[in-house]
Amino acid sequence: MAWMSALAGVEAWTVAMILVTAGLYLGALLATGAVLFRLAFPDLPDPDRRVLARTGAVAAWVAIALAMLQWPLQAGYLGGGNVASAMDPMLLRMVFEGAQGTRLILAVTGLLLVQAILLDARRLPGVGYGLSLAGVLLVMFAFVQVGHTVDEPRVLLAGLLIVHLLAAAFWVASLAPLYRLAGHPPEGADAARILARFGQVAMVGVGLLVLAGVVLAWWLLGGITPLLTTGYGQFLIGKVLIVALLLLLAAANKWRLVPAFERGEAGAPRRLRRSIALEGALVALILLLTAVLTTVSSPANG
Repeated sequence: MAWMSALAGVEAWTVAMILVTAGLYLGALLATGAVLFRLAFPDLPDPDRRVLARTGAVAAWVAIALAMLQWPLQAGYLGGGNVASAMDPMLLRMVFEGAQGTRLILAVTGLLLVQAILLDARRLPGVGYGLSLAGVLLVMFAFVQVGHTVDEPRVLLAGLLIVHLLAAAFWVASLAPLYRLAGHPPEGADAARILARFGQVAMVGVGLLVLAGVVLAWWLLGGITPLLTTGYGQFLIGKVLIVALLLLLAAANKWRLVPAFERGEAGAPRRLRRSIALEGALVALILLLTAVLTTVSSPANG
């Protein structure tokens, strides 16, 4: 099959690039999503709010480290996949002066600003949120500097990807605080209210996530046939199937497990936390598959 051909002959250097890219995606989405979740749920209990802010800051530093590591990895890839090429000043300069360098600068700057969410909003009203939101936007712009969204119509493709990434970031970053909230006593009004309201907010986010992703994929591939016959299309089908399973879990949470939690049913918190943990595992798999998509295949060459 085409997807097997795309993976044939993948070397250790490329595997390292895939893993680093997947980690960068996860860290960047967690960091930016933490800001979005805090804005959407200002009534989050203080302990959970502090944990979310710290998690976002740690994720931001991890993403910064991985973004910096991508630089020599890309240089090494251009030089044939070896350490000597990764340290070659000419190749490093070539990468930095191109679109990869622009993405690196935007991503690192944005991830540094994202951490302004740690500022106490009561002492600096609006400053922390303003700086962190600016950071979110810079990270989003970083992701559209390379890849298929640089083609025409660039504004449309980049806009679709940014909407897709914002919705994904919100969802990814929500899993940890929701997992913590599901462990609160069922009679706790805060936990039940936020869990129920998240289901309502997530409906909009999921709609944007799916709509932007479908339109973007359709535009890049140009129809059904490439979806079925190219490695990129088949990887994309695999990703869509995992996303569909993720949506089923989210629907089960909204319509069954969260109402059971609100009613205080025995075992409901445990089942809800288990479902959220499974969502997290599926998200990690989706990000790994996305890294494969962006590293070893493309809509143009399969």
